[in-house]
Amino acid sequence: MKNILSISRLKFSLLLFAGGTISGTLNTLVVVSTALANNEKVHFFHPLLWELTGSYSFTLLIPVMIILFKKLPLKKGFLFERIPVYILVSFAMGFIHTNVMYYLRILLYELLNWGVYDYGYMPYRYVMETLKLCLGFWTVYVIYILIMTSKERQQEKLRAVKLEEELIKTRLEFLKSQINPHFLFNTLNMISSTMYENVENADKMIANLSDLLRISLKSSGGMHTLKEEMDLLNLYLEIMRARFGDKLSININLKDDAKRFFVPSFLLQPVVENSIKYGMENLSGTEIEISARRFEDKLCINISDNGPGINIEPEEVLKRGVGLSNTQERLERLYGNRFEFNWENLPGKGLIVKFCLPVKEEKK
Repeated sequence: MKNILSISRLKFSLLLFAGGTISGTLNTLVVVSTALANNEKVHFFHPLLWELTGSYSFTLLIPVMIILFKKLPLKKGFLFERIPVYILVSFAMGFIHTNVMYYLRILLYELLNWGVYDYGYMPYRYVMETLKLCLGFWTVYVIYILIMTSKERQQEKLRAVKLEEELIKTRLEFLKSQINPHFLFNTLNMISSTMYENVENADKMIANLSDLLRISLKSSGGMHTLKEEMDLLNLYLEIMRARFGDKLSININLKDDAKRFFVPSFLLQPVVENSIKYGMENLSGTEIEISARRFEDKLCINISDNGPGINIEPEEVLKRGVGLSNTQERLERLYGNRFEFNWENLPGKGLIVKFCLPVKEEKK
């Protein structure tokens, strides 16, 4: 932290020095060009010394001004108390500025053998330089206010973005908390019905459910790779295979380059669960195919089945089921409008659900 502060102070000091140098040089050029325009002889280095000593002595007072602006800001309720303080401080700075500049020029003239420096009648010089410094003082104040206002706006934007991120994260956690009990309730019901038919299969289902819940609890509810998502899904599928045996057929076809891309956790399970649920209600066996590949800058995942399909409007589908509606909302909050999530009936019989998500690659 100390190193950061020292670096910031060094940059600030260099900035002040550069500003003083530029200001002094420009003022020198004004003085020289004015003299030349009036056909007056002028020694370039004399006005250069005058203007640089003037700008540097003013620059040295800027940190003091900033401290004053920070310690005694001009806020409502304090204006009548603090404006006189600002005026008195600016007058005091004018007196200090004039003395520093004057005696520094005297010293430099002697060191450079330029003779005796004469700045004219000093009472008038004090008035002139104080008025000039007061103008500079309020100019610095306006610049300071503009910079601080800009910083406050940036901080407000950052706070707003951070708050939005926290709200999105909270909402995503809530959606995930809805999906998990929904899945758990269905799975426990299935285990309960299997317990009296086949104890061994029920035991396998409980073991797989335990592994699945353990992995789910370790997950933050955010993003993980498609490979990790498939590992999670396979545990669920093992539970379903133990329940339905040969009646359930799963074909998984993932391109190798697709496995490393990120997807929301627990994305595929609700869709697969629906395929199994409606397939087993209407068919003697259910066939599900899961495929994934990269297409340009999208990761496209398809889940198709041989079930009865969907014969109602998409809005009604989202209203009736927790899994699909929450999946839709999670994707909207994560990707905005940069994703595709839709479904359509296959020719003859069956349904295909499609995801196309922005590619986000696993860091190596």
